[in-house]
Amino acid sequence: MMVPELEALKSGGLSDVLVAKASAFLDSGDASIPRNISSFPSDWSTTFLGKSLVSDLPWNETSAKLLRFFIHLSDGAGATDDEYHQFLFGALRHLHGADYAGDRDDALQMVEEIESHHGALTSYITWHLGQYSYGDNWDLEVDAPPEAPFVSPVANLIFRHLSEGLVSSPEILTRHDGLFSALALHRKELTASWCAKSEHFDTWETVPVWCAIIDASTEFDDMCLSFCDAVKAKHADRAFRIVRHLVDARGGKHHEKLLEIASMPQAALGHEALEILLEHRAEEIVPIMTRAFALSDAGQYTSMVEGPAYARLFAAMISGWTEGGSELLTNMVGHINKYEFPRLLTEHLPTLSPDHFPALREGFLQRVGRAEPRDRVDQWKLAAKSHPLAFVSDFEEMLAGKSKPLREISAGVLAQVRGRDYVADATEMLGAKKSDARQGAAAFFEQLADTASIPLLHSALEVEQSNDVRDALHRALQSCGMFTSVAPEPASVSYSDLETSMAKQAAKLKLPATSWLKLGALPPLYAKDETSLAPHTIVFLIAKQSKHKTLEAAPDILPLLAHIDREKSPPFALALVEGFLNSEQAASDRWALALGGLLGDKRIIPPLLSRIPDWCENSRHKLAEYAAQAIALLPGNEPLMVLDSLSNRYRSKFKNVGKACAEAFNAAAAARGITADELGDMVVPDFGFDGDGIRRFEWDGGGASAELRSDFKLSWFDPDTDKAWKSLPANAPAAVKDEVKTLGKLLREAVKAQTARLEMTLVRQRRWPVGRWRELFENHPLLRSFASSLVWGIYDASGTLLRTFRRYPNGLLANAAGELEELPETDTMIGMVHPLELEAAALDAWRAHLGRFKVKQPFPQIDRPVELMDPLHGNRREIALTKDGKVSAGTFRSRSEKRGWTRGSVVDAGGISSYYKLYPGAGVEVVLPTDNFYIGIDPMDTVELGAAYFATAGSVERGSYTYDEPAPDDPRVLRFDQVPAVVWSETMSDLKAILGT
Repeated sequence: MMVPELEALKSGGLSDVLVAKASAFLDSGDASIPRNISSFPSDWSTTFLGKSLVSDLPWNETSAKLLRFFIHLSDGAGATDDEYHQFLFGALRHLHGADYAGDRDDALQMVEEIESHHGALTSYITWHLGQYSYGDNWDLEVDAPPEAPFVSPVANLIFRHLSEGLVSSPEILTRHDGLFSALALHRKELTASWCAKSEHFDTWETVPVWCAIIDASTEFDDMCLSFCDAVKAKHADRAFRIVRHLVDARGGKHHEKLLEIASMPQAALGHEALEILLEHRAEEIVPIMTRAFALSDAGQYTSMVEGPAYARLFAAMISGWTEGGSELLTNMVGHINKYEFPRLLTEHLPTLSPDHFPALREGFLQRVGRAEPRDRVDQWKLAAKSHPLAFVSDFEEMLAGKSKPLREISAGVLAQVRGRDYVADATEMLGAKKSDARQGAAAFFEQLADTASIPLLHSALEVEQSNDVRDALHRALQSCGMFTSVAPEPASVSYSDLETSMAKQAAKLKLPATSWLKLGALPPLYAKDETSLAPHTIVFLIAKQSKHKTLEAAPDILPLLAHIDREKSPPFALALVEGFLNSEQAASDRWALALGGLLGDKRIIPPLLSRIPDWCENSRHKLAEYAAQAIALLPGNEPLMVLDSLSNRYRSKFKNVGKACAEAFNAAAAARGITADELGDMVVPDFGFDGDGIRRFEWDGGGASAELRSDFKLSWFDPDTDKAWKSLPANAPAAVKDEVKTLGKLLREAVKAQTARLEMTLVRQRRWPVGRWRELFENHPLLRSFASSLVWGIYDASGTLLRTFRRYPNGLLANAAGELEELPETDTMIGMVHPLELEAAALDAWRAHLGRFKVKQPFPQIDRPVELMDPLHGNRREIALTKDGKVSAGTFRSRSEKRGWTRGSVVDAGGISSYYKLYPGAGVEVVLPTDNFYIGIDPMDTVELGAAYFATAGSVERGSYTYDEPAPDDPRVLRFDQVPAVVWSETMSDLKAILGT
């Protein structure tokens, strides 16, 4: 019968061959059994079985024999092969680990077993040390004997069996710098031998070894200096670290040697060397650093160009401009590492004058010349953002170049810094032979966005043959104010002229190869002069749009859209959308959705909304995005309300859809010159209900009235007699029934959207003037139902809560006790009350009130969880809760974005520097730093979090390659006692949810 210890190893994966041999050894104790094993199956788990032998099994006579079996296996017939050592290696690695928590006496007995029974221990120790591990325990024992100086019995075993032969392969010893504290004290000859040979195998690992020797003994100082002299030409950075340690350990002795090595290029690029040089050789700092940054690989020796030392260097560079400062700037810009280059260009360099531009440009062009093509665009973006005036001539050249991204960057810069002064040059480029130059000129006019450019662009468009250039000219015209929804029909482009042009083009155009498209079955389209569009015009419209890849109007159809009667176009648009939805829904047919949005109305919303969840769940996310973008093209407020709802619904799951909706919504707000919050208020639709919540439906021979109830359901009644009906009369026409069906879907969508929006409003502590609050929450047929289920506060100009109230369904306002309330019309604001603002008695009173009237709140308000700040921590600035926190990327994104947190700057290599959340009502934002987080990260990878902090709202700049997150002592960072209690509570609740605590 197999002993339990061996059974445990077998269940752990010990091969049948070794199980049989070990069983025989346990019975006989014959060492030749393991020594003569010639082969056995082995894999990566072998080492873990060795660890299990000493960590999981009780130390007794049987486990000691099993350990002896693996000792004999290690020095037997196959001892030259790694797999024969792996079991013993796993056991020793565990016993030698810094986190070993087992019994030390047991460890001593195991080591004694190895030392007593291993026949080739010196050879094994050499092999063992070659399997380097960071986790070994080399701590010295206090007052220990020379033969056993370490705390770990395994460390002492290794120390006792080190051979002089190891010095002939010194790289093995060098990997274990912990050994050298004892070697320098007790094995001086072996240490001296290593020191003599160390310069011939110099690696970074020699640095901690020399530091250990320096700390242990003064006898090797001269050898240390000789080593540094030998390697400084090739590795001055390593030599500097060693000599710096020596100087500190010897009370300042050898300081001149430290200065000598610190002045060498590799060393000078490090922060410590730079600080020393600024203190002791400040007058030479510019030439020293000019030589340092002249290194072609200077980037690998600079970590971060920030802090007081580099600030002083930048100042010295400018003050010594004519004595080498210009050359220093050129070398620095040209050779600093790619991770620090964005910081250098956008953050750390002081404001440069035109005198400095040539040196900056020279270094930048050197860098760009060496860069990979994919990196050049990002580098030119940085130049455009930081010092555009230094590169005007380059941007002028790139405006006519082949690279579209560089043309667009150049167009933006030239429109900004040259403006109307560059119009003559750009106009000349419109007639250039190369289409790249003409596209560049059009891009400039698009960025300039000046109505005075319209005639120039029209003239160019009349003679332009290239489709790409025509598209660019159309975009420029649109940017200048043409073809927009608010612009009048262009007087210079009459409908008859368009018809002539479109007829010529239509003859050469092909309709998309779409099986479901039947032109003859489509409803007619009408021009504003009430004539129906000719078939060739329809062909032109569809063919041009089908070749446009994004969900927006193709530039060539913009003049035509200005002439189409939008009041009569929705049936045509709906037919295209339904044709697409009833087909295989090929992504190449997205043009139908674009035309649906450009020519349709709210009737296309329900069929698109019904498909979006299915597309998301079935990994057709792009179709869901296209649908959202089509809705964004529709006129009116209801589409914007739908976008607002979708952006909240898909904030964390399928967030590409939510992002597309949010971007369209924010763009609409920006176009109106208002905030997204203000637009959110404006676009809450009334769905045709009047101030009393009544909507009338009429048809030939009848009619019906619907009342919007507080539960957002419809109550039907006879408009003439007020007699209640259970539902819409059965004799209502199909069109009315469809309209009511659409209304129901839009109402449900609106309720979801407003619930999410209003909870965010509570969190962000938004306030309204009394008059605006009345318009929204007393008079709006949809929002007044929300007003009746929430508790509101009256705040003075300083934000202090004066009184609380609730709106009854009949329109009366009253406090928790039922006493009527009048709203002051001036010097006050209205907002939702957070439970932190109320005393316990007030909270209880409102809970009783809501319970008495059976009011169900749409989201937690009065019973919202709260977090209180410890008053003793009021002077702190960092939230320790998140420091060193780790969360999987997918979980972090889902939890944070669901709670309204937003991605911060995307910096070098696609890294995401932080997430943040705004509390605009309180003038505060909270920032959560992130590390090991980047665009495209695997959802299962771990994101590392830093200590979160509060800052003044709007004080932190964010964007691509923007490094503006403040340090803890930055005046933008707020002390905890400067943060409103509500902001603190909501933030701490969020952070705990994000961490899962």
